[in-house]
Amino acid sequence: MKIRSLSLSGFRNIKEAHLTFSPDVTFLLGDNAHGKTNVLEAIYLFARGKSFRGARDAEMTSFGQEGYSLTLSYEKEDRREELSLAVKGRSKTRKRNGVLLDRQSELVGSFRAVLFCPDHLQMVKGSPSERRRFMDIAIAQCYPVYISHYSRYAKNLEERNALLKAMQKGVFYGEDMLLVYSEALADAAAEIYLYRKKYIALLKEEAARVMWELSHGREELSLSYEGDFEGEEYEDKEALRAAYGKLFTKNTERERAAGMTLYGIHRDELKISLSGLSAKDYASQGQQRSIVLSLKMAEGMVCRALTGESPVYLFDDVLSELDEGRRRFLLSGMQGCQFIVTGCDEKVLSETPGKVKIIKVKEGTFTERENEE
Repeated sequence: MKIRSLSLSGFRNIKEAHLTFSPDVTFLLGDNAHGKTNVLEAIYLFARGKSFRGARDAEMTSFGQEGYSLTLSYEKEDRREELSLAVKGRSKTRKRNGVLLDRQSELVGSFRAVLFCPDHLQMVKGSPSERRRFMDIAIAQCYPVYISHYSRYAKNLEERNALLKAMQKGVFYGEDMLLVYSEALADAAAEIYLYRKKYIALLKEEAARVMWELSHGREELSLSYEGDFEGEEYEDKEALRAAYGKLFTKNTERERAAGMTLYGIHRDELKISLSGLSAKDYASQGQQRSIVLSLKMAEGMVCRALTGESPVYLFDDVLSELDEGRRRFLLSGMQGCQFIVTGCDEKVLSETPGKVKIIKVKEGTFTERENEE
């Protein structure tokens, strides 16, 4: 999978632009706050369905404009495809190859990308929610149906928590209604748990191999997905749903006292260990960078294994955070894939094999330079 072009209108500080990309490496070069990350944000909207910065449509619309429009042209399985997104006020139009799509989630799975930004360097030391978010975003691109399961879980969790809070305050005692929410939550939790377990089983093998190569055999990376059923393995959805149902119903008194749901996949954890020790507690800053780099490379590898297509790699000003050895390992180890990289200094690509296309970015305008060695 490789991007051919991206057209933007009224997006962030970009009034109008049409960009073409190298099938290998394209480097967006410019000072901070000039629009480099805006391009990656626009591209990633088509992969994830929402801004990786957490921005709303109004925040992504150029000042003084009513909305924005984006068109992405890319190659997939030897054919050319096109996705478009147009926002005007509160209305939003989405198209795939000219055909209207009803929901944003229908875009997800058509185009796939792996994003690596500075915030991801905190993935190891950060809270469990950051690692869950990493899992959920990666899984959704490989299995678009995952989004509906997760949305269903989130909706039932919110409603169940509201009911528990009301019961805590003595406002409402709806035991029957609580049971309905518990059963719905258990059903969605079982689906999500099985997807996560399957994905992590694939991810941990690839990530461990990358880390082994990156450290020249000195460090072993291990991943494990841990939830409410530690020490128990469930492969059957019905058995797992029953286990969640029991979990949600036998602890209602404790949850009513807390006013919230204390169990479920929203509290699960992706544990990361390095050479047998907790990476969160013991990994050095350099080791953290290597772990995240391994996870991101492995994310792309698993995506290719599950979908048959390599994703596009989007690196937002992270190469400067990596030493020369890690940069060279990353870009040479994923040859044949497309990279779109941002940065303030093109020297970070001095060791990149092959040709690099440079696009200079200044105040939302772009100047393309011919490919060069």
